[in-house]
Amino acid sequence: MFLTGCSFIPTGGDAGNTTFDEDSAKQLSPELAEDVDDVLKEDIRFYPAFDENYKTGNNMVFDFWFDIPLEWNAVDNSDDGSACYILSGNDSVIIQISGKLIDEDNKDKDQFYTALAGKNATVEDFSFRDGWVGKHIQVSDNEAYYVRIDGDSYLIVYINANKDPEWKEQNGEILNNIVMSTRTMKESHGKYDTGEETIRREDLQLGDISVGMTYDELIEAMNRLPEDVASEEYEGFATKTLFFDDGTQVYVVDDIVYAINVTSPDYLTPRGLKTGHSRQRLEELYGKPSNESDGILGYTYNGYELFTVVIEDDKISQIQIDFGAGKIEIY
Repeated sequence: MFLTGCSFIPTGGDAGNTTFDEDSAKQLSPELAEDVDDVLKEDIRFYPAFDENYKTGNNMVFDFWFDIPLEWNAVDNSDDGSACYILSGNDSVIIQISGKLIDEDNKDKDQFYTALAGKNATVEDFSFRDGWVGKHIQVSDNEAYYVRIDGDSYLIVYINANKDPEWKEQNGEILNNIVMSTRTMKESHGKYDTGEETIRREDLQLGDISVGMTYDELIEAMNRLPEDVASEEYEGFATKTLFFDDGTQVYVVDDIVYAINVTSPDYLTPRGLKTGHSRQRLEELYGKPSNESDGILGYTYNGYELFTVVIEDDKISQIQIDFGAGKIEIY
């Protein structure tokens, strides 16, 4: 069974003006926005995140991704769809992620950083979770920008907790996770990311089926329909767990395969592993696991345990693979 175990620069104008327009931001607070239909233009679409306490969202204009807590929300608050305002439930705190095209006026990145920083801010290198190095611009104790360059645009995270520094202190870990998760690919990076992978992306396949394929592709590869389906809703998306007659379980979100768990030896991994093999054979093919607990061995890609096996009586009883954007617990 399944293993358990948006281009708004908040400066009140162009990057040369470092005074944040708090009146404009106030209009975007969760309470006030309910009465301003043209502010909350569109909800952001969310998908399951690898961390079960988070969900991952996408801005389609600049194609950036970010993770926020399950109970939080985000909305598009820009005229052109290029900015996301994070709704934490505290309307005194501003959290915004936005994209800005690089043009003749801002192509000098050092000048751009300096303009955001103002007179007294510090500018330091900052490493995002995917390894990309950007800039951390600390304007004050409770106000900061985080900037990374993606091709022809700047990706900017802005946090202003001047009105409630105590809240920022209490939620520092969450804010750091949001900033660290900001990226330009749906696939994110997890807490076990050491730069040393124990598997490769091509390892995430079992027989003819793999994560990331569509439902129709899955059914074609399985050559049969599931014998049972358990459906539910996740953030407005249709999710379902498919149960096949050979014990295989598949978790599907928005028509995409997110996790596969097999108990049958008919599903050979690309390296030649299958259920029934010994632990010794597992380590011959994959090496030592990244993590191990109670007979569950995990191998990582981008810091996430995406390849997991269950050992019982020194034999592999289950193999599970997961999609990089969403760890599904299905032991």
